[in-house]
Amino acid sequence: MTSIEFRPVSSFTSPLFSTQKSARRAARDGAVTASSCLFVAKRGLLFVGLTDGKILCWETDRNCVERRTKDSKARVLDEHKGEVRCMIFEESLCQGVMFSGSADRSIKMWDLSDPRTGIPCVQSLYGHGGTVLSLEYGSDMLLSSSTDGFLCVWRDQSPAKLLRFPAFTIRQKITPEPLRAQQGSTRAPKETWFLSISMREGEAPSIFAGDSEGYVHTFKPDQVQENGGDQLFLLVSKVKVHELGVSKISTVPMESFLFTLSYDQKFKALDSLSGQVIFEESNQCNVVFHSLTWDYENKDVILADDKGNIGFYNLYMESCVVWKNLTDEQLIHIHYEPAAHRLLLLTPHSMKVVDVVRGVKFSELKEHTGPVVSMASRPTPQGGLLYTASMDNTIRMWDTDTLECIKSLKEKKQEITAMVYLPRANVIVTGHENSDLKMWSLDCQQEACLKTVGGQSVHSNTISSLIWANIAVGSSPEAHSSDEPGGGGFEALIAGSYDRQLSFWKVTMTSDGTAMGKFERAFEAHEEVDDEILAVAYSPATGSVFTGGNSGVIRKWAFWGVRVQEAEFEGHEDAVICFAVDGNFLFSGSVDCTVRIWETTRGYELKVVRVHDVTVQALLVISDSGFVASCAGDGRVVFWDPKIGQPEVATLQTYAQPEEFRALAYVSLNHTILVGCESGKIISFPLPDNMGGGDGDELPQALSGLQTPPSTRGKDEGYESLNLLGRLKPAAAT
Repeated sequence: MTSIEFRPVSSFTSPLFSTQKSARRAARDGAVTASSCLFVAKRGLLFVGLTDGKILCWETDRNCVERRTKDSKARVLDEHKGEVRCMIFEESLCQGVMFSGSADRSIKMWDLSDPRTGIPCVQSLYGHGGTVLSLEYGSDMLLSSSTDGFLCVWRDQSPAKLLRFPAFTIRQKITPEPLRAQQGSTRAPKETWFLSISMREGEAPSIFAGDSEGYVHTFKPDQVQENGGDQLFLLVSKVKVHELGVSKISTVPMESFLFTLSYDQKFKALDSLSGQVIFEESNQCNVVFHSLTWDYENKDVILADDKGNIGFYNLYMESCVVWKNLTDEQLIHIHYEPAAHRLLLLTPHSMKVVDVVRGVKFSELKEHTGPVVSMASRPTPQGGLLYTASMDNTIRMWDTDTLECIKSLKEKKQEITAMVYLPRANVIVTGHENSDLKMWSLDCQQEACLKTVGGQSVHSNTISSLIWANIAVGSSPEAHSSDEPGGGGFEALIAGSYDRQLSFWKVTMTSDGTAMGKFERAFEAHEEVDDEILAVAYSPATGSVFTGGNSGVIRKWAFWGVRVQEAEFEGHEDAVICFAVDGNFLFSGSVDCTVRIWETTRGYELKVVRVHDVTVQALLVISDSGFVASCAGDGRVVFWDPKIGQPEVATLQTYAQPEEFRALAYVSLNHTILVGCESGKIISFPLPDNMGGGDGDELPQALSGLQTPPSTRGKDEGYESLNLLGRLKPAAAT
């Protein structure tokens, strides 16, 4: 399967409209916002109309990526006296002109033949008695509609076209109720007006107009009347399409589609010849669509709405290709540049430019029916295996090559809340809502509860986090005395719980190959009653265990001994719910939407990473390269280079899906990232091309594995320029 991704490119702002205020303050202070926009790709000109009548113009490259001059400010065109409602560009007139319509009842024509020397207003057209709502040009005619109820047809009436610029005059006025129109009236007899107009050019051009009552009008030239007459167009059809006003109507060149948006929160596609509705869609968030554009290459219509959502709809497949929220603000207008696959998004306070990346391959695994709480992968001689646990109380084993589920284990009683895979013992350990810890044999598909020697449960509340630690020979006296066949060393299981307890278990193999879990010790890691343990991590480099919880404080514990707290790391403003470890570096994700990077030997907070707008659910350091992947509940997984020693991280790529992400796993054999979702889906994404770790590839400055910066003061002085907001609190053993 493939998806569409949106990657931010640039943005255009100005103090003239970029200050955000509340609705009450805006009304009191007369805050200015954007109201319309126009991008002229061939000239590299970006126009934004404002509610105070100004038009801002930026000179950009043809792909609207950046300003031609880095320090250049927007040029201000200050001729209108009211809100600029619409702008269009026509290249065939006088080497390029722009028309703008405003609430000051005027239409102005601007000369764009040589914008570097200036953009003068060369003509003002008056004839409407209300706000100019829509403009269209084609077949040597200028069309305009207004709140005065009239659709005006303008033509060049200059004698023999002797003037440099055309002298437009009104040749015809059309109303939604033509039979009631009064000759010479400046307003239509009924309070109905055309909100939007569109023209299909040809030998017999057609005008389509949507009115404030939900009707679509079709006008065509009078084939009988000679050119000398005043009547140019006749009404040939009037169809009730929407329950409320038609806010936008648009034709598609070389297609028979006619698109409409309405205040009834619906989008409809009509056959422009028959007038029949062939496709319709209601807004998924129950708000109004504001703008639309057409991707002729992929045959998608692109919609934008009041809540900042973008929707791609394919009419031939009659389906929604993607629906994605790109901003918290209202999307007033959108424009698509097919050559650059670039989308321009106008909000009240900025113009945002994003790349539309199609064909991002992904796969979905849909066996789980509840939220995926944990995932783990391991290589095998035949390829690779993936283990997943879900709140549907199943543990599943997948082939990472075929993505087929090859085995399933079912928990019959208590909800699964955590899982970890122990590779040496080849067992799965799960934590449960009732505080149980269970060890599952993947070979014989049997389970056993982990308890103390006296048969008691260690914890009294939900298990929130499970991790494993590989204790090597020589790391402690216990590792030397291991009774495991084949030499010293053992696997340790560490469990964190809502009861604030941290428990340690020794997992070894008996002579017949059976995995055994022996309880070692447990202690209360968090003293405050409401400071539940939510995340646990182990650092082989320092032999330390880290815990995070509701307080936002990260505590560092010695692996050996009973309740030996080494330090506290403070910096997060809300609960810490996930960790990742890379050598001496600890990455922590929080409800405060940040990822913080810590140097664990001294407790330095190296930097704060803000790549998500919601709670960071999971973190993963990719072993092949040292890059970091993070996911959140907004359906985004972000790949970034931590760039230790530099002020900012580098965002490499973002994948997005209409899901809530909560777990991550990496399969090194085929370089894929697996994301577990709240819905139970598991989505597989390929590792981005710019994240390879092979020969010649540039590795990130974060050190992978157990390699850490030398601890001598001379080597560590480079960290003094870093952000040291995190505070180290040494703590004695208790």
